[in-house]
Amino acid sequence: MRLKTKRNRQQYHMLIMGITLLLGTSFTTVHAEDMTEPIQDIVLDPVVVTANRIPTKRSDTAANVTVITAAQIEVNHYASLAEVLRQVNGIVVTEASMTRQDLVRIDGDDRVLVMLDGRRMNMDKGASSNRASIDLKTIASMQNIERIEIVKGAGSTLYGSDAVGGVINIITKKGKNVKSESTLDMSIGSWKTQNYDLTNQGSQGDWNWFVTAGLQNQDYMKYKNWKNDTTTRMGNSDYAKKNGTVRLDKKINDASSLTFNYEHMTDDSGQWNEAAGYSKYGMSANYLHDRMDKLVNNAAITYHYKENTDAPSYLRYYQNYTTQGFNDIDGGAGYSRYSNKMTGFDWQDNWLLGQNHLVAGTEWHQTKINNGALSGGDYLDKKITNKAVYLEDRVHLTDRLTFVPGVRYDDHSMFGGQTTPKAALNYKIDPKTNMYASWGRIFNAPNADDLFWHDPYGYMLGNPDLQPETGYKTTLGINRQFDEKTAVSLSAFESKIHNAIGWVEIDPANYIYKALNADEQKKHGIEFTINHKWNDNWSVDAGYSYIKTETRSSDNYNWDQNNSDPNGYNFGVHYHDAKWDNAVNVSGGSGRSLQYFTASNYWIWNANANYKITDAMTAYIKVDNLTNKAYEMTGNKDVGAYPMAGRFMEVGVKYTF
Repeated sequence: MRLKTKRNRQQYHMLIMGITLLLGTSFTTVHAEDMTEPIQDIVLDPVVVTANRIPTKRSDTAANVTVITAAQIEVNHYASLAEVLRQVNGIVVTEASMTRQDLVRIDGDDRVLVMLDGRRMNMDKGASSNRASIDLKTIASMQNIERIEIVKGAGSTLYGSDAVGGVINIITKKGKNVKSESTLDMSIGSWKTQNYDLTNQGSQGDWNWFVTAGLQNQDYMKYKNWKNDTTTRMGNSDYAKKNGTVRLDKKINDASSLTFNYEHMTDDSGQWNEAAGYSKYGMSANYLHDRMDKLVNNAAITYHYKENTDAPSYLRYYQNYTTQGFNDIDGGAGYSRYSNKMTGFDWQDNWLLGQNHLVAGTEWHQTKINNGALSGGDYLDKKITNKAVYLEDRVHLTDRLTFVPGVRYDDHSMFGGQTTPKAALNYKIDPKTNMYASWGRIFNAPNADDLFWHDPYGYMLGNPDLQPETGYKTTLGINRQFDEKTAVSLSAFESKIHNAIGWVEIDPANYIYKALNADEQKKHGIEFTINHKWNDNWSVDAGYSYIKTETRSSDNYNWDQNNSDPNGYNFGVHYHDAKWDNAVNVSGGSGRSLQYFTASNYWIWNANANYKITDAMTAYIKVDNLTNKAYEMTGNKDVGAYPMAGRFMEVGVKYTF
C-alpha cells in the first residue's frame, strides 16, 4: 500500500504509535510490590445525593442510579459531557447539525433536567424543536467535575419541570487542603485539534479554591461518507471553545460554610448544511447560517448549614445567562441572537424524626427571554416565573423496607398550579441485594419556543394555546452485589404522557411545522448492566437497553422511527497497574429504522492508554471510532442526516506541579 501524501503518512505513523501504546501492557512485567490502587476501581455501592436530595447509599435508594467518577473522566480523557454520557447504558446524545448542540435523552426521553451542584441549568426558552431544554456544550468545563450522578425515572416531585426522563447532577470539585497545586493538560490530535487545560487548587486558613481555564481548537472534522464509502472532510466544521470556572469555599464553623461558583464559556463554530437536503425545503441562502457562537456566564452563592449532622441543608441564590448568535451565510441579512437569563433562589432543609427523614424545600426562578426575528424565534421580552414547594419523607418501616412518599406543588406564571405526587419502595432482600419500585406523576410546561416561535419565513409556528404535558412514570429494579468484585443491575420502566408536545408538519406542500399537543405518548424499556473486577489488573463492564416510544394521534399509535438506539449496547475492558491504565470501549445500537438511518445498526470502538512517566507526569493516547464507522444519531438520510465524526486520534501529556 502506497501512502500518497505527507498527511496520510503522518496519520499512519500516529496509528502505529497508538497501537503500540495500547498494546504496551502485553510486554510489561509488573511485580507485586509495584502494584498501586487502580485509578478506575469499581465502587459497587456509592453514596449518592441526587435521588433523594440527601446522602444515601445506592443500595438504599429506590431508583435506577449511575455514578461517573472524576477518575473515570480522567482516565478516558473525555473532552465533553456528551462523550461521558454516550458511555452510559440507556442514554443517547445527539448533535444537531444547524445549531451544533449536544442534546441528551434518558430512557428515550429528551425531557431531562441537568444540574450543577444541584442548581438548575435548563433553559425555559428550550434548546431544540423537540423537548430538550439544555445544550450540553454550555457546561463550561470537564476539569472541575468530581462526579456525575444520573437518576433515571420521573423526577418531577423533587425537581419539577424537565425531570421527566431523569436527572443528571454534575458535582464539582472542592479545592484540596494543600497550599497550592496546579495541573496542565496539553494534547494535539486529528484535524489540527489542540486542547489546553490548566487547573489550580489549594487552601489557606478557612478558604479552599478550585480554578480551571481551558482552550480547545479544531480546524475541521472528517467523517465516513456512507454514500460512497470514502472519508470526507466536512465543510465549515471548525470549532473553538474557551472556558473558565471558579469555586471558592469558606468554612464558617463546624456546622456551616459558604460556596461561590462561577462558570464562563464561549465557543464559535461553523454550521454544516447539506445543500441538496435543505434546498428541498425551499430555504434560501439567507436562511442558512454560516457561523454560530455561544456565551455562558453563570454565578451562584450557597450557604450550607447543619453540615455536622445527618441532615445537611442549604440556601442558594444564582443567575444563569446563556446567549447564542447566528451570522447569515452571505452576511446580507445581518446578525441575530437569542438570550436566556434565569434568576433563582433555592432553600432546602431536612430533619431526622425517629424512623422518618423529612426533606422539604422551596424554589423560585424567573427567566427573561429574547429571541430575535433573524434567529427564527421572532419574540422579545418574554418572562416565565415558577414557584414551587416540595416535601419528601423516607420512612423506615422495618430494617429492610423503606417507603418514600413525596409531593410537590408548582405555581407556573402561565399554567397555574400543578401537584405532582410520588411513591417509592426499597426492600433489602439481604445485605447484598435490594429491590425497588417507584411511581411518580409528571409535569412539564411548554417552553417559550413552543409557545411563541414564529420565524419570518413561516416554516416554524409556535402555539400559545398549548397545554402542559402530564402523566406518570413507573420504574422497577433490582441490584445484586455478588461479592467485592461483581455487581449486576436490572430495571424496567413504563411512562405515559398526556398532551405530549411535538412539532407537526401541518402543511406538507410548504413544509410548515407547528407545535401541537398529541393525545398520548407512551414509552417502555428495560436495562441490564454488569460490572466485574477479575483481579487487581483487569475489569470489565457491559450493558444492554431496550427502548420503545409510541405517540397516539387520532386513535393510532405511531412508532418513533427516529429512535437511534431501540437496542443499545455498551461494553468495556479495562487494564490497570502501577504504570499503565488502558481501556477499550464499544458502544452500538440495532433495530434502527432504515427510513431515517443509513444502517439498521452501528458499532463504535474507542480506546485509550495512559502511561505514568513519573508521579507528576502522565502521557496518553486516545482513539475514537477506531474502525472509522459511518453512522449518525439523528436526522433523515434523504434530507441530509448529520454524520458523526470519523476516526479521531489524540496524544497528550498531563503534568502536576
